[in-house]
Amino acid sequence: MVRELERQRQGATFPESAPAANPVFFRTYSRRTDAGLRETWDQVCDRTLRGLVELGKLTREEAAILDKMQRNMKSLPSGRWMWVGGTNWLTKPKNFSGAYNCTSTNLIDWSAFGLMMDLAMMGCGTGAIIEPQYINQLPPIRNRLNITIKGEIGSTPQEQRREFTQTHIEANTATIHVGDSREGWVKSYQTLLELSTDERFTGDVQVIVDISDVRQSGETLKGFGGMANPVKLPGLYQRCASILNKAIGRQLNSVECCLLIDEAAVTIVAGNIRRSAGMRQFLSEDEQGATAKDNLWQQDAEGNWRIDPERDSLRMANHTRVFHRKPTLEESIAAVRKQYYSGEGAIQWAGEAVARANADLLNTPERKRDFLQAYEQGKVGQWIKKYYPEVGTDEVEHRLGRYGLNPCGIL
Repeated sequence: MVRELERQRQGATFPESAPAANPVFFRTYSRRTDAGLRETWDQVCDRTLRGLVELGKLTREEAAILDKMQRNMKSLPSGRWMWVGGTNWLTKPKNFSGAYNCTSTNLIDWSAFGLMMDLAMMGCGTGAIIEPQYINQLPPIRNRLNITIKGEIGSTPQEQRREFTQTHIEANTATIHVGDSREGWVKSYQTLLELSTDERFTGDVQVIVDISDVRQSGETLKGFGGMANPVKLPGLYQRCASILNKAIGRQLNSVECCLLIDEAAVTIVAGNIRRSAGMRQFLSEDEQGATAKDNLWQQDAEGNWRIDPERDSLRMANHTRVFHRKPTLEESIAAVRKQYYSGEGAIQWAGEAVARANADLLNTPERKRDFLQAYEQGKVGQWIKKYYPEVGTDEVEHRLGRYGLNPCGIL
């Protein structure tokens, strides 16, 4: 009876042509109020519009147009804004990225891995460029990590929990106390990666990961909203260590980098933050990257299907091969055929992507043609400096990096 009354109070009127609208809305975009009830559609409209007015310094007339369009479901803000727009959480500078649906990161150091986990925990889709020019900047793996999990999730009383991760190192032993916060999870993950290349150790590193301070499943995530579900967190550290230990004495390859990102993504998806939305970009000549998901599902002698457990996390993102020359017709057909049969195999002509992202400079068809020719010749930076000498070096670098794909998956 109580549940029935709550459903009546919390109902929303959506078009009959959208039968799934109610469950999707209350699952994904309706936050719990201080009274413990889910927001109604009108309350979500009020909250998100209030946030847009403040952010955009909108006039009364502009706000009225947005209000009319949203309440009549003619035009809506992004899914990200539907969840965090107008909240106190978003007003904090450290959380501003949570309003963005899409991000792209060049994978050049361990902090880039940490950043991607941080972004994912704020609900952002995470893109990673895993090309040699970036991952070759990562240090070689030198230390074998032996993981021991200490404590039980939720065992520390709430008032005694650490909010931030603390790490203590003595000889060849490192103890990581995982903090009960987004920053705490991210720091523990990034610290583990850093331990694999830390030069202060003289042998195998015994890593003790204390998870006692992490809140248990079902507790509220204050600020961001939703509930905690750290079911996959304890296994994250061993899974990452297994990947790192296989690369001792060398740098990580592209697929290993991808796996490390995706293991964090598995943990976050299990933590009720968002469904998977990721994009990984490999160089077109990278055969390991191109075939990373091939035969992911395999059939045994009895006809039972199973997924390769060591590559399971690769399902967290789509893979794209980046061409820095125009793909041939044969390469394009092969890519479409592979996508038809497996859903993977996408390719990108980076020159075209960069050209479109620099439309302000390429204002004629002739200029765009010359730009693409210079791109294929590896001289596009010089081309920009020749025709636009006022553009600084940092800006040129930024302009040429505008082929990071946006993982615009649904929230």
